[in-house]
Parts: sequence; structure tokens; C-alpha cells
Amino acid sequence: MLGKIPNLCLSNGLAFYEVPDCLKILTELEERLISPRIPFMVIRTLDFCKQFGLKGNLVNVHMNVDTNVSILLRSFSDTHAIQLKLMRQMKNKNAFMYETIRPKVVHTAIKYLVEQELYKDEGIVISNNWLNEYSNGRENFVVNDEDKKFVENENTGKGFDDDENWNECDDKPINPKATETLLNDEIDDQNNIGIKFAPGENNKPISILMDLKVDELTFPKIYCGKQRKIKPNVKLTYAKIAKSELRMFDRRCGRVSKLFFTYKKLQTRKFSDAISINLRKTKNTKNVTATQMLNRDYVNGLIHNDDAFTFLRCDRSSPAFWELKKKEVMAMIRQLGCPTLFLTLSAAETQWSELIIILTQVLENKVITLEEAESMSYEKKCDLIRNDHVTCVRYFEHRLKCLWEILSAPCGPLQGYELIDKYVRTEFQVRGSPHVHALLWLKNAPKYDENNPESIERCIEFIDKLISVSSKPTKFSEELINLQRHKHSHTCKTYVKDCIKCRFGIPYFPMRKTMILEPFSDDEKLTKKEREEISKNRQNVIKELDKISKSR
Repeated sequence: MLGKIPNLCLSNGLAFYEVPDCLKILTELEERLISPRIPFMVIRTLDFCKQFGLKGNLVNVHMNVDTNVSILLRSFSDTHAIQLKLMRQMKNKNAFMYETIRPKVVHTAIKYLVEQELYKDEGIVISNNWLNEYSNGRENFVVNDEDKKFVENENTGKGFDDDENWNECDDKPINPKATETLLNDEIDDQNNIGIKFAPGENNKPISILMDLKVDELTFPKIYCGKQRKIKPNVKLTYAKIAKSELRMFDRRCGRVSKLFFTYKKLQTRKFSDAISINLRKTKNTKNVTATQMLNRDYVNGLIHNDDAFTFLRCDRSSPAFWELKKKEVMAMIRQLGCPTLFLTLSAAETQWSELIIILTQVLENKVITLEEAESMSYEKKCDLIRNDHVTCVRYFEHRLKCLWEILSAPCGPLQGYELIDKYVRTEFQVRGSPHVHALLWLKNAPKYDENNPESIERCIEFIDKLISVSSKPTKFSEELINLQRHKHSHTCKTYVKDCIKCRFGIPYFPMRKTMILEPFSDDEKLTKKEREEISKNRQNVIKELDKISKSR
């Protein structure tokens, strides 16, 4: 490997082209108008942090760029803007995208793109007849019949046309489906304002695996109408190319639509490869034929033996994936024994000032201090986090890696108990942030035996050494105590018999010392009066704890 250029080096054809000014200022919908492909995806905002999530599949549809541009107004200036609705189908009520676009900006961008090599190879051209026909035209504002007569006389006097029956209404309509005027009819629905069009209607979807140039044709603002030119002697998979683009210092691929597009394409590729492998892994050395796959009994037999879902192991949200992970955990428990500790870790991006400094420098090219990051508004922090999810996840992985190094250090918090192994499961919460569950196996950790009092004492000493619930702040623990203190929210509150209770059972009952509680034996039974007395005391303690928690 010495003296060899890495495959992910930018000189191998992974460097981005410089984005011209005419493409930099394009909005999301303006980019869709000039792109030959449109990826239909359902992207929704999540919880209060307003991060984004993808629902359903991706549908790649071919579009005619010339038709898209021709639906714009007949004449426009540099400051002209119109409302445009991009529909999946004209019969749909809700628009796929709805923005106020600038026709002048769209035409300037498409004029640049049609001159690029990729658009020429695809045979994409823009007809100039429409633009030349109305470039020097003038539109008259007609409200009633008297204005129409005035327009006729004016046009006749200037010699534009000798036809007496000519009027403004004889001109070609801009958009037959919806008319845009300065006067809104009170009866008309306000949702009909603007131009509605469905460029992908009646077009056959194209597989993103068969469409070899789908990335460049879908995102002209990123690739500038040019195709990647990977060196022929460099072997790169699409996963490695995506890793290079998403982690590059140029954050143009960090946008939400591109991120989800890349994810769905990678997922589809994994499914295709897994299906191909599963079809070759047959029993009794017999090949699977099309006749067998069309036989319902044969397919039901595969489902019954779990052979039909094995290709889903590459998808982390599938039952087959978690079945595989469950077997890994069971194998570790059989080999290492019962895990010693269980950790739950949640990302708190808005409270990580170092992350806010990094995001500000990456996205806004601005260097701020730690004090400025801490005093930044919550809305501004959320906006930075939403605009670069890749950097946030990479920073979370970095902090997680540092945590494992601290726990594995001889002078770390687990001093005297070496970290033998761990199992980590990463999931994503409703708000979109990563969430980690971890099982830890420690060396020389005591094992609990309910029949051995010495074992119970050793376990209590072990717990007191590693875990503390003291609320007395010290020089370094005050900030940690504030992070660990539970605050009731809508996610933990549950209604039980018209009473609001925390689903975690917080606040916990106070105890003078650490104890391991065991259930009552069959011989130990409480009378009804004793149970009522215990229940009454329990409710009194809960009320006092609620008062203490509310006062803080």
C-alpha cells in the first residue's frame, strides 16, 4: 500500500465540479423543473426538533424538461415570481411541492445545462419558439368588456392586426388548468391559486438500479449537469462513492432530499444483491425456477421455513435483521455469561456546544466561540442540526468512541473491573436523533446468588462503587447531575385512573442505603389491612416527592 493512491482520493474522479452562479440560487422546486428525473419521496417532519423522516419508497420518474419550462408565464422580468404546484397526478388534492418560483432564474439555469455534455448525451433540448414568441410581447390587463373594446381600438390604431374579431382572449392560454390573475374570486378555493402541473403523470417509473445516470440527472444543482468520471483502473462501489460524497468538506450532498435518495438507492442495491445470493443458495443442489416461484405452495413453504425473508437481513428495520442480532446476543451470553451493566445513551445535539461550533463553521463558514454557541437560541441550533445530519451522526459516533475508550482505560470509572466485551444496539428516536442501548461484560464482577449472603453483600459494594445517586454537587458533578435529573414531558406521562403518572416510575422511593429487593415468598402473605396501609403510605410518599420535584 506504500506509495499507492487511496481509492477514495478526490483525484480518482470523486471531486465535485464548481457550481455556477445560475445554479447556486435555485430553490428545490426550481431544480425539479430543470432536472430530467424526479424522485417522488414522502419526507415528513418529526417531533419538536423538526428533523426529517422518510416514509414509503422512492419512485424515479422521467420528465420532459422542455415541457416543464414551457408551462411558465409568457413574459417575465428579473423580479417576476409565480406560484407553482408540482403534482403527482392532476386529480390529487395535495401538491408534492409548492413554492414561489422565478421564471427568469429557471430559464437562465436551463440554458446553461443544455450546453453541458450530460444533457447533450441525453438529447435534452429547449425549444426557443415559445420564448421568442412572447419575449417582445405585451399583455394588457382586461377586467370588463369596455376595457376589451379599448384594447381592440388601441391595437387597430397601431396596426398590429386588421382583424376586427381579435381580442386578448384569443391569445394562447398560459395554463389551461388554472388561470392566474390579480383578482381572486371569493367563490374559488384558495388552493387553486397558482399553476398546477404533473410532469410525471402517465410516465412509466424507471428503476434506480437500471438508470445509470440517475444521480446526475436528478440533482443538477449538485453535479452541474456533468457525469462523474471515475478513473477506469479504480474499483469503487456505489457505497464508497456515497461515503465520499456525504463526508466531503463540500456539504452540497448533505441536503435532506439527496440524503434520503442515496439511502434508498443503497437499500435497493443491497436487496437486489441479497435476492441474487439467496436464489443461488438452494437445497439438494437444485436450481430455483420461475415455475416454482409462481407456485403459491412453494412460496408458502419458503415462508414457513423463514427462507423467504433472509434477504431482508441487510435492512436494519426488518424482522430478519433483528433475528440475526438476537442470535448474536444469545451467543455472547452463552460464551461470556450474564452481562454486568446495561447502558442507555441518548444524543443531546442542542446541548453539545462543540457540535454547534462545528456546524456553524461547516455550514456558514463562520467561527464562533464556546460562549456564543452556549448562548445561541434553541431555534437556531435546531436549524443547524437539520441542515447537516451526517455531521451530527459522525460527531455522535465520535463521542461514543471516546466513551468506550474512557471505560476501557485502566484509570477510568470502571477501575478494577476490566471491560471484557460489549454489545451495542443503535436505534433512532421519534425526533430523529440516535439512541444507544449497550450491554457490558466486566471482569471480576460479582455474581448474584440469592442463597449466598456474601454474594449479596459483594453486589451491593459493587453497585455503591460504580453508581451514585447523591444530589450533592461537587466541582465536576454539578453539570452531570443536571443532565441525569429527570424532567417530566409528554413522552413519559401516562393517564391511569384519571391520574398522571410517569411511565418510568419517577420519582423513585428514597432509601437510606442500597438494597436488593426480592419478591415475597409463598409463605409470606399480607392481610388486606396491611396492604391498604402500605398503599396509603405509598401514595403519601409519592405526593411528597412530587412536591419536592416541582419546587426544583
